[in-house]
Amino acid sequence: MLVAYLLFVTTLLYEAAICNAKKVCYKKCECLGTYVDCSKTMVNAFPEALPQWMETLDLSLNKIDGNLTIDTNSYLHLTTLKLTKNSISYFPVFVNKSNISHLNLAHNKIEKLEALENLPNLKTLDMNKNKLIFLDDNTFSQSKHFKILNLNNNFITNLSANCFDALTNLVELKISHNKLNNLPIGLFKKLKNLELLDLSRNHITVIHGLLFMDLVNLKSMILRQNQIEDLQDGSFFGLINLQSLHLEDNNLSKISKGWLYGLNSLVYLNISYNRLDQIKSGWEYCAELEELDLSYNKLQYIEKSNLENLRKLQKLHLNNNRLSFIEEGSFNNTPMLQILQMDHNYLSWLIEDAKETFIGLRNLKKLSLANNKILFIKKEAFSGLDNLDELNLLQNNVLEIQDEAFKYMPNLEYLYLNSSSLVCDCSMSWLKQPNIFEDLPFDYINAFCGFPEKNKGKNLKEISFTDFSCLENSPKPMIVFHPESKMVLERQNITLKCGVNSSSTEKINFVWKKDNHDLESISTNHYSSFEFNGMTQFSVLNLYNISMSQSGKYQCVASNEFGITYSNRSVLSVVVYPFFAKVPGNSSVKTGLTAKLECAANGYPAPQISWQKDGGTDFPAAQERRMKVMARDDVFLIVDVKLVDMGIYSCTAKNVAGMIAANATLNVLEPPWFKTEMSNKQVRVGEEVVLECLSYGSPKPKIKWTKDGIILTLSNRHFFTAENQLLVIMEANTDDSGTYQCEITNSLGVNSQKVDVLVMPLYRSLIHEYTLGLVIIVIIMCIIIIIAIWVLFVYKAKRPSSNLINNADNKSLDSSNSKDSGTGESTKRSQEQLFNELGLSTGQKLNNNVGNLSPEINLPLLTHASVVLGENSVTYKNSKTAIQLPTAKPNETVEDQTTKCDKSSERPCSKPTPLPNETQNSPPIAQQSSSHASFHEPSIEVC
Repeated sequence: MLVAYLLFVTTLLYEAAICNAKKVCYKKCECLGTYVDCSKTMVNAFPEALPQWMETLDLSLNKIDGNLTIDTNSYLHLTTLKLTKNSISYFPVFVNKSNISHLNLAHNKIEKLEALENLPNLKTLDMNKNKLIFLDDNTFSQSKHFKILNLNNNFITNLSANCFDALTNLVELKISHNKLNNLPIGLFKKLKNLELLDLSRNHITVIHGLLFMDLVNLKSMILRQNQIEDLQDGSFFGLINLQSLHLEDNNLSKISKGWLYGLNSLVYLNISYNRLDQIKSGWEYCAELEELDLSYNKLQYIEKSNLENLRKLQKLHLNNNRLSFIEEGSFNNTPMLQILQMDHNYLSWLIEDAKETFIGLRNLKKLSLANNKILFIKKEAFSGLDNLDELNLLQNNVLEIQDEAFKYMPNLEYLYLNSSSLVCDCSMSWLKQPNIFEDLPFDYINAFCGFPEKNKGKNLKEISFTDFSCLENSPKPMIVFHPESKMVLERQNITLKCGVNSSSTEKINFVWKKDNHDLESISTNHYSSFEFNGMTQFSVLNLYNISMSQSGKYQCVASNEFGITYSNRSVLSVVVYPFFAKVPGNSSVKTGLTAKLECAANGYPAPQISWQKDGGTDFPAAQERRMKVMARDDVFLIVDVKLVDMGIYSCTAKNVAGMIAANATLNVLEPPWFKTEMSNKQVRVGEEVVLECLSYGSPKPKIKWTKDGIILTLSNRHFFTAENQLLVIMEANTDDSGTYQCEITNSLGVNSQKVDVLVMPLYRSLIHEYTLGLVIIVIIMCIIIIIAIWVLFVYKAKRPSSNLINNADNKSLDSSNSKDSGTGESTKRSQEQLFNELGLSTGQKLNNNVGNLSPEINLPLLTHASVVLGENSVTYKNSKTAIQLPTAKPNETVEDQTTKCDKSSERPCSKPTPLPNETQNSPPIAQQSSSHASFHEPSIEVC
């Protein structure tokens, strides 16, 4: 009861408050709680005596004009003020600071924004449909709380680069339907929190690069209905969070990778109603794109690469273009596509003749091909559309549908088809098979037969299975002669021929296609003849002065009112005979440098360049890895050039059209040089003298011979052979002695070398020979005498001195593994025994007149030996041993073997000069061949 009583009292108090409020409300206004509606009251000034508790005041659709002064001092709760559709000419003047946060001044005549300093809490300002012309730097200087600013439908032509700097919290900015034609760089540099930017319906022609780079939180940008012709590279760089971009109804002619850069978060892109004639790749920057609208452009074809990197695309609008060709596999790059609109194009061949065009669209739900002039639906036309549920083929006068054309779409629910010319013969009977007829959505099919006569005008649903009978002579066209593939040279004339049979006498309509595009303005001939089992109509395509641009696949399409048929595609290959763009030229290069030969050729197909040297493929430079081919620069290089690289180089350019060649001579230059040094010559009178001057160089050096500075000429004794490299002097005489010089010269320098020739008279040569022989004999005799003295001295000695024993070499004179003949005793003897045989006692010294033996000596002691003097040696012989001592060379005398000494001097004699070949290169003095005994050669001092 208490609760009910409290509710009753509260209700009474609320009703009383409302009644009091109504009593104080302005008489022309309506008060709805905190909302005061004074619209359409014909007031011309700000009303007085309004409720102080109001929060929203609506003064729209009145006659307020001129200057409006507002005193909100009594309305502290007022936050929203609507002044739309009045005749206010100046921005209202607020007398004091106001708490208004939402101000709507749309549809007035305000020409300038000012006096905002008393609106410090303003968040939303709507200036739509006014007469603003310019915004300067101080327009929003006190408006830091702005969230939404609407400047649509004004006359703004220019914006100061700093006019928005104070609006750091702005979220939405709308400046559509103005007269902006240029946006200054840095205009949006402070709008870090902006999420929506509407610049549509202006006169903007160019979007400069990096213009929007500071709008890092922008999510939607609208640039529709401008005059944008060019989007510079980096136009949208920095918009890392942009999701929606509207560019429809501009003058864009291309999509380029440069201006798409940076749109990594873009989900929706609309470029409809532009002048795009092709799509280029570049979608890698828009990998998140889900919807792409390219409708109402001038697109003519789509290649496989045009839709790359659109793996998340779900909606693609290509309707109302000029599409006549879509490359097979183009939709493999859009596996997530669900809606594909291609209405109002020229894609009849896509359904009539193409194969597997839609492979890859497993997720497609809706396909629209309305008004594409489709006459025939091929069996494989819709293969790959496993999940399609809606197919629109309206406004196509379809004549024939091939058997099982719809079997690839098991989930089809909506099939929109209208036609009045179906050929309802046995080829269409498959439609009435129960398992097919029941599954087709005939509720959306409005198709009538046009042939044969018995079925003409009947709806497809009304005809029974038996009515689809076969005709003996079908009026449908059938290709019996297909155009042939050809390869032709550029600027030739060719013809392509196509033949069609039909039982109908009606003239066949021929259309020639190139790469699935209809050919226009062509020369054709049509005629009929009785070939191929009936009357055949022919179409001949004439191509004159053919060019490279006419290469492609040609196809003949024949149609009449009963059907359409496509010929095979004939490949026309236009080739261009090779021609040189760079011809190699003759060159001369010094050895050690790099030779460069240029060669480039054009033609179609691009000719292959090959090189030959002297008519063959043997390249010394290639074998030595000194050859380099710079294909990009059309240059053939030989580094570290050598003489073997000299020759004729041939550049060959070859393609299927033919082959051309150009020759260039490479001359290798080398300074003159000698292969060997000339040596002095010494001959006798009457002998032959041959001087060799083997020279090299390139060009081949010229050789000049001089004798003592005088040029030599040919004579009966002087001959030049081997291209002057050999000088032959026959029967030399003393006058031929002198200094001969060989001088070699070419364009790179001069080189020379000299040689002395001595021709000796007959007596000088004989004296020289005899003198040499006498010297040799004297030297040999001296050696023999010295050896004999030494041997006699050894035998006359009786005992070896202790000094000799002590200083002798410790090597024993033994003959291992042998014995004296007849004794059985070992041949080994001690040094004491040796000295005993000499008649010397142990420790006895040699007489002073012999001198000191230094260094120590080992003397070969031979008993029963004989001495035999040889030509160059002295030989000792006994029964078992033969010892040969070397003698001096013939040119040396005995005096050379000893050192002269002064007998009066007590100084010991110096050591003698060793005999030639005795110390360094000669073998030991004595060798025992049979007993293997060895003796050390002693050093002898002679006074």
